[in-house]
Amino acid sequence: MDSLNHNHLREIVLNSLLQSKKNKFLVAISGGIDSILLLNIINEINKNNKFEIRAIHINHNLSKNSDDMNQHCIEVCDKLNINLIVKKIDRLECSNLEEELRNKRYKLIFESLLDDEVLLLGHHNNDQIETFLYRLFRGSSPQGLSCMKSISRRENKILCRPFLTISKENIIKIGKDLDIKYINDYSNNDLSLDRNYIRHEIIPKIKNRWKSINNVMSHNIQLQSDYSKLAHDYCNFIYKYFVTDNKLDIKKIKSHPVYLESIFLKYWLKNYLGYDLSRNEINQIKSIMNSNNNDYPEYRLRNNVSIIRYNDLLYIHKFKSNKQKDKLLWDMKHDIDFGDFNFSLDKLKEKGLYTLLSSKAPVVLSPVEGKEKIMLNNNHYQDLKKVFQSNSVPIWERDRFVLFFSNNELLLAYGENHMFISSELR
Repeated sequence: MDSLNHNHLREIVLNSLLQSKKNKFLVAISGGIDSILLLNIINEINKNNKFEIRAIHINHNLSKNSDDMNQHCIEVCDKLNINLIVKKIDRLECSNLEEELRNKRYKLIFESLLDDEVLLLGHHNNDQIETFLYRLFRGSSPQGLSCMKSISRRENKILCRPFLTISKENIIKIGKDLDIKYINDYSNNDLSLDRNYIRHEIIPKIKNRWKSINNVMSHNIQLQSDYSKLAHDYCNFIYKYFVTDNKLDIKKIKSHPVYLESIFLKYWLKNYLGYDLSRNEINQIKSIMNSNNNDYPEYRLRNNVSIIRYNDLLYIHKFKSNKQKDKLLWDMKHDIDFGDFNFSLDKLKEKGLYTLLSSKAPVVLSPVEGKEKIMLNNNHYQDLKKVFQSNSVPIWERDRFVLFFSNNELLLAYGENHMFISSELR
């Protein structure tokens, strides 16, 4: 963006606040010019107190002047009469310091962010360019290369970046015009940190060769964002065709162009898991999907989640450890826990089971032992194992079933995704 003045900047910030459709804001401030100017502009806008404004400062304990920045934030907020939250990160020793600090920073901020508050961040256009290059060098996906958004959501909270189209040079100029006092973080000069290296070593060389690189890259970032949204909307459109009950139909996705595999796998898994998988993780899952191995190949993710191929389907399976070993007698008068299940009377009524089972009370709840038989619609007893097989119940779900017995008669086999009712109850 070309040079702009104080009034124009104030309009941009006000429009951002209004666009969020909220009136409560938490401003993340570091002590640097970007966030301190943002806080001052917001304070100007809020002279009539239409908004509720708080601020938060995360002391990274990384720089020699971290405490000075901490103190400056306190003094600025005291002067503006804005409530300030201060959090401190213990000094970290790890291989990926930047990423770890970022994660801890957001964790602390989100712990303080109220449900009806919008988080305001001072990221500007130069930060956007750095982010693009940083992610490019790390091999990010097109979605990752779309970088930051002016308004976005994270963990169901709204994040707003009013300065995202504004250059650092403009911010410094307006800050100087308004006599804004700020402190430069000494750690920003540490070239061992990737972002600092990009900022001080790479970008100046690029700008020296291509003068309009900021505008060009901003345009490319917007294109990446547009294409990513198009891919997202398309994946959302075809979701029901490929996926049923969180099972991905391999044959159906194979009938489409091969490039769709990675795109849709990433979309499907993020939709379920809530986080993006790395390129390596997606490739591992693709290898399972394309494998000729019939022994239920699986790929384990974090948090005890596995991706398993079974009968031309990809399953997302969350392993549970609380398998019940002992049988329990149930009088059908109170709720009962059995393994990973809780059987409430209301839940059984919803499924139409309460009346049927209560007529046989008390019932015995039992784990699967392997030799059970159940009488189904044909009034013939069938091995429960064969019932599982004929109904394509995945092997890893079979031993999690809860069996309901009355007078040694199997009345109900109850699983996470399947249920088999004896004709004795019909």
